[in-house]
Amino acid sequence: MSNTNEHIRKQIDAYIKGSLTEEEIMKLWAEFAKNPSLLEELELEIGVKKLIEENVFEAEKKSPANTLQLPRWTWHAAAAAVLLLVALVQLFKIESKTEIGDFIVQSIPADQVETGDGIRAKDMVVATADSILNLGFSALVSGDNEKALALFNEVIENYDIEPYGSKAYTNKGIILYNESDYEASIAAFRSALERVQDSRMITEKAYWYLGNALVNLGRLEEARTAVGYAYSQNGVFRKPAFLLLQKLNDELGVVDYEQADD
Repeated sequence: MSNTNEHIRKQIDAYIKGSLTEEEIMKLWAEFAKNPSLLEELELEIGVKKLIEENVFEAEKKSPANTLQLPRWTWHAAAAAVLLLVALVQLFKIESKTEIGDFIVQSIPADQVETGDGIRAKDMVVATADSILNLGFSALVSGDNEKALALFNEVIENYDIEPYGSKAYTNKGIILYNESDYEASIAAFRSALERVQDSRMITEKAYWYLGNALVNLGRLEEARTAVGYAYSQNGVFRKPAFLLLQKLNDELGVVDYEQADD
């Protein structure tokens, strides 16, 4: 076993003992995402060790003089039992919980919609754009997606200046995503990214939801690039972006990702 794998084995042992931090646990599972066979190997190693120790302990209680005379079949039986356990874990615990659909957003909440600035601008054009964005948000919250979409399109057509253009396109992308029109939502999020200036929040949001829309269409290579940009913004979507990246790497057969150890 390599030094890297030996380190991971020690990390698993620490994980079982409950002495890893949340950050260390995330890094450990990132290693498993890159090399799932490593999990089986180490589960087997630790499981057999634990099972043999338990057998020795039981034998010691019954016959201390014979503790070192366990028959050879005990080791094989222990290994077989742990192999069965590993297979069941892989089937019912890991595979069932790592479908790529489990890592993407099912519906984007209304609080992700971009609204107008809180302070009323003196410029009438800007003030109007603010008002229309807020009216669009109000319509969306009320369940009138058609009206909300029309209002955001009005901003795009008549007030396509920053930050209003990128806000309106982001909001349009959110509505279309929730209506499962992923192709149109992708176009909207990309338009937002083409316009955005000095807003890491909108940049991160547009990349994150763009990546999710691409996953929904099975365009995983493009999704990986978009989610990678969202992850690199180091904002509110960093953790879910990290997890989705690991799953995309697994689906695409990518062994390494430059951010995997962050």
